[in-house]
Amino acid sequence: MAGDTGRRAPRGTRLAVVATVALAVVLGTPWPASAHYGWVRPLVTCVTPVQDGYWTAAFGYTNTTSSAFSVARGSTNDMTPDQFDGQQVTRFSSGTRQAAFSVRVPSSVSTVQWQVLGMYGIARRDSSPRCPSSTPLPADGNGLGMVIALVASGAVAGGSAWVAQRRRDPAQVTAA
Repeated sequence: MAGDTGRRAPRGTRLAVVATVALAVVLGTPWPASAHYGWVRPLVTCVTPVQDGYWTAAFGYTNTTSSAFSVARGSTNDMTPDQFDGQQVTRFSSGTRQAAFSVRVPSSVSTVQWQVLGMYGIARRDSSPRCPSSTPLPADGNGLGMVIALVASGAVAGGSAWVAQRRRDPAQVTAA
């Protein structure tokens, strides 16, 4: 064969190439879902009894890591039945958070399940712990209600102050 000198690379060089390729394969392979087990565990904080044809399930979680992380809604952060999907949290702060979110469930549905990274929290209408009356449940909505109320009250207060100022200073009324 032309150009083949019959020389092989030294053993150390060959081992280094094999080790580099093996390391690239290991690092390039996605981790299995089981690698996430234990990072976050969904909890059922409590349930409220059926009232007006609905019951409420309050869910929390425990994040065992020292920092917050996010898990997008989808196959690794999922609610069952599907009608409740989209109400769950996606940001997980470090530590345990009780009643991070709640879902209002028709009385015809007896269980609601939240799955995060292969771990499950299952709220059962008839057998999960009842919420004491002192348990603050998360408000419905996306959290903008308080912001909208504050902006609206600021606008009303500002408008009232402007009207009061114009009433006190008649020179501004004639100048306008």
